[in-house]
Amino acid sequence: MKTTRQKLLENVKNRPGITAAELSRALKVTPSDVRHHLSIMIDEGLVVTAGQENHGKRGRPARRFSLSVTAQRDNFDLLSSSLLKIYFGQHSPEERTTYLRQVASNLSGGPEVPGPLAQRLVAGVQTLNKLGYQARWEAHAVAPRIIFEHCPFAALRTEHPELCQLDTYLVEHLLDEQVYQQEASAHRFDGICLFLVGESRSPIE
Repeated sequence: MKTTRQKLLENVKNRPGITAAELSRALKVTPSDVRHHLSIMIDEGLVVTAGQENHGKRGRPARRFSLSVTAQRDNFDLLSSSLLKIYFGQHSPEERTTYLRQVASNLSGGPEVPGPLAQRLVAGVQTLNKLGYQARWEAHAVAPRIIFEHCPFAALRTEHPELCQLDTYLVEHLLDEQVYQQEASAHRFDGICLFLVGESRSPIE
């Protein structure tokens, strides 16, 4: 079952220029809930304001929303798959791990952001969303969690399950923290991936 956030993003993608009121009617959720999600996704770089509705009535014009350019980014799946197949076929498991860590470092776009963990989580989510992950973070009783609601490399995972490990290395690099990806059989559903953040933690059962 898709989350409200996933449904909202689908509607914004399929109907560029949609208003919050139209999203509220389409999703059958309150306007305040829609505005809350939109505000967060604007901050995360997934959604942008695309003008205003000119309804000719008194009051503030309704804003229109569309996906950001980064949220619409395409991936060159065939080329990427071929390159990965050749590389992984010629290197040992240890060399593959080193390679994936280097790729994660390169994708992150630079050194880790210094500061307290909350600050690193915010900056990390922003970077992840620029890469197309539709990520967010939330507090948890055990430790903070990073949640991916979309994987920009999903088309490659069937042939290259190693890319799941790449996700872990990427989050670790962004946060400068050890990260545990929760077991797929128990915790991955509807394409959602969860990562538990914490050096001395163990995965949630």
